[in-house]
Amino acid sequence: MNRCSRIAVLVGAVAAMGAAWSLPGWAATEDVNVPADYKTRFVRYTTVDRADNKQVRDLYVNPEALAAIKAGRPAPSGTVIVLEAYRARLDANGDPVKDANGRYIKDALAAVNLMEKRTGWGMNYPADLRNGEWEYASFLPTLARSENRDMTPCLQCHLPKKDDDYLFSLAAIKAQL
Repeated sequence: MNRCSRIAVLVGAVAAMGAAWSLPGWAATEDVNVPADYKTRFVRYTTVDRADNKQVRDLYVNPEALAAIKAGRPAPSGTVIVLEAYRARLDANGDPVKDANGRYIKDALAAVNLMEKRTGWGMNYPADLRNGEWEYASFLPTLARSENRDMTPCLQCHLPKKDDDYLFSLAAIKAQL
């Protein structure tokens, strides 16, 4: 094989590898992005106070997914769940300050986390971590992608919720009017 042929084979192999990484099933955290309009188009379906890490979490879902789930169908491809994690305001003792309804009062936004479901996604994870077709990503309050790209803790945490499509808040989505 001459030099030109070897180069052509090498270029073809690199192109094929690039194509394979873009095929369904090869999603990665970089494929999940914060929708620019989630605050206006998505539905905020629940707020959760987390005593374990002193956070307030607002959860949003895109309206197409909300309609499907409320109709008793599984979360469809294209479902996006956005979780805004706020630090709870703390008192002098380091305990969360509560409002008149007993809910934590939000302080600074700490992170924006996403779950996105797409047909064929998730196949690049080992079976003992796979969360169906969900992929996860974490962003800083500025919406810049977090440097921590290891979503293993997300996968491990959601894994026991397999019967609820890996969603801790499936019942809250279904409860929307």
